[in-house]
Amino acid sequence: MNRYMGPLFGTAALLALACYEPPPPEEPPPAWYWHIGPTASDLYDVASTARDDVWAAGVDGNGAGEILHFQAFRWTFAELPEDIGPLYAVAAEPGGDAWAAGGGDFFAHWDGTAWRQWPHPAPGRKIYGLALVDVLNGWAVGEGGRIFKFGGGEWMAEASPTTQTLRRVRVLSAKSAWAAGDGGTVLHYDGSSWKEVDFPPTVDLYDLHFFAEDDGWVVGAVASLYHWNGSAFKRYQSPDPDITYQCCGYAVSELGWAGGNEMHLARYRDDAWTLEQNMPSGLWTLTALHMVSPAEGWAVGPSGTMMHYY
Repeated sequence: MNRYMGPLFGTAALLALACYEPPPPEEPPPAWYWHIGPTASDLYDVASTARDDVWAAGVDGNGAGEILHFQAFRWTFAELPEDIGPLYAVAAEPGGDAWAAGGGDFFAHWDGTAWRQWPHPAPGRKIYGLALVDVLNGWAVGEGGRIFKFGGGEWMAEASPTTQTLRRVRVLSAKSAWAAGDGGTVLHYDGSSWKEVDFPPTVDLYDLHFFAEDDGWVVGAVASLYHWNGSAFKRYQSPDPDITYQCCGYAVSELGWAGGNEMHLARYRDDAWTLEQNMPSGLWTLTALHMVSPAEGWAVGPSGTMMHYY
């Protein structure tokens, strides 16, 4: 070997090292984290118009309604009109409008500048679910199977095929909506009227999410996780057999979440449900879950419980 090759090789190695740049660190995948919010009130619902425009509704220690607003990376208290009772439901649409309702004599409406009272067609009747089609149309459901429709600038009572309390309502379009509630009640609005959909189990259902007329989920007591395929409901095995699922949320049909008592969260992926392992344990309950995108979401519950997925 030529005695001069050693220094040449050494120089080449130094040049290679000088040109080497380590790869950028990989971003960790999204996960659920405990979020310290500004309240200790019981929170019952959460909705958003965008990732930096999120609303949460609940009830404070005096039984009055409370609404929180997430903007610019922090939660603040919304100023509400007087005589707004407990709030169990909130909904928002991309244009910026939002509605809230619960156990009082009024609906509450956010018009982009302030929350204002809105006439309730059945004052005092509890509302547990709200969903908006657009700024001019929406649905509300609640105790005793009550259904209310927003159109023409007012909320009006609609005929209901059930007296079972309805817990949540979701919309696909102006001509399609779904609702679920106690006793295994599942309803579908077909553009003209609400009709019951056959759901044999009599378990109480607390939430639902639909992507299409043949692709939807309902969740509830006794670890109920059911998928609708357009003609029937198929039960999926729950990773926790003792959980009561009170909420679910999806951004895309391939990835979803369901939560409930003891802050357990189940994740749907690859056509199966698994238990999320990084959740803190505790006695808290998750009552509402909303995915802003596949990479971000919020979950809320009693005593100011907040979880942030990002």
